[in-house]
Amino acid sequence: MGEFVDKTAFGISLWKWIVLLGFLLASFFIRKFLNLFLRKIKASVPSKDAKSFWVYWRDLKTEKSATEILWCMLGISVVHAIDLPLTFEKYLILGLQVWLSFNIIQLIYISIDALGFMFKDWAAKTETTLDDQLAPFATKTLKILSIVLGVLISLQNFGFNVVSLLAGLGLGGLALALAAQDTVSNLFGSITILFDNPFKVGDHVRIADCEGTVEEIGFRSTRIRTLYNSLVTLPNSVVAKEKIDNMGLRPYRRIRQVLGLHYDTPAEKILQFCEGVRYLILQDEKIVRDSVTVHFTNYNASSLDVLVNFNLTVNDGNEELKRQEVIFCDILKLAKKMGVEFAYPTQTVYLHRPEESQTQAAIN
Repeated sequence: MGEFVDKTAFGISLWKWIVLLGFLLASFFIRKFLNLFLRKIKASVPSKDAKSFWVYWRDLKTEKSATEILWCMLGISVVHAIDLPLTFEKYLILGLQVWLSFNIIQLIYISIDALGFMFKDWAAKTETTLDDQLAPFATKTLKILSIVLGVLISLQNFGFNVVSLLAGLGLGGLALALAAQDTVSNLFGSITILFDNPFKVGDHVRIADCEGTVEEIGFRSTRIRTLYNSLVTLPNSVVAKEKIDNMGLRPYRRIRQVLGLHYDTPAEKILQFCEGVRYLILQDEKIVRDSVTVHFTNYNASSLDVLVNFNLTVNDGNEELKRQEVIFCDILKLAKKMGVEFAYPTQTVYLHRPEESQTQAAIN
């Protein structure tokens, strides 16, 4: 048995190949054990009313990355322990270090979400809405920084001169900067939007020819859910330059309607009808009382026009439509009760026939 173990293959002792093969075969069980062990540790984190970073981190799927980190560290230790030939050991450890670095960056990237949830929870407790928008923005910034710094640190650990590498990319960086003008413009546009705060997530806005609810304000673009349920993506550089109509900040909703009455309607009945409509509108508790306007305003081509104008102190579009529907139905009932008829476009044609007039005169 000793003679068999002492034999070599490809310049490496057989017992070392056996150890490496055994480690690879045992890796499946090692990973399972480490994953279960980490789950137990995460489950031991107590729940609290005031959530901390660790409470948020417990709910993230970090076990896989953490398991791979521990496995790589164990693998590097095994490779060093069995004293492999320098060239083979170098490349084997390099592969493990690359995989280790990747999983460390991934673990940090996922863990940043816990910070994001913590920032979001903290921002929800403040009165200002600026921090509500800065929380996801800061989370995305930290994620990008974690990737960039993680790659640079990993390259430095692998023996690359990062400073020289960055300096050598100077000319390429100039070309890249010229090509990335739109990206930089959008980034500054997003910063302008966040600090100028013309709207926030959830507001109903009209930007250029796009109208809808703001769903997300990102690094490059703002996403708006339109009234027909499509998702429009607008570059932040465009949003920062356009006129923004923030309908979500309206203190009330204006309702304006013109009622066309039949030309046969007597003046007294028009005045009574206007008074009745005014009374009906004022019965709604959400009406801005000094905004109610109901007056006979115009002689139209086929109707006598009564302007109905009022404001509702509601923030929801569905509630606005429901209250408007009730008021309009009450107006219809009032019109029917008073015998007031609504006009529709009609024309009366009068025919004048001179020959008939001359014939009638001759008979006389």
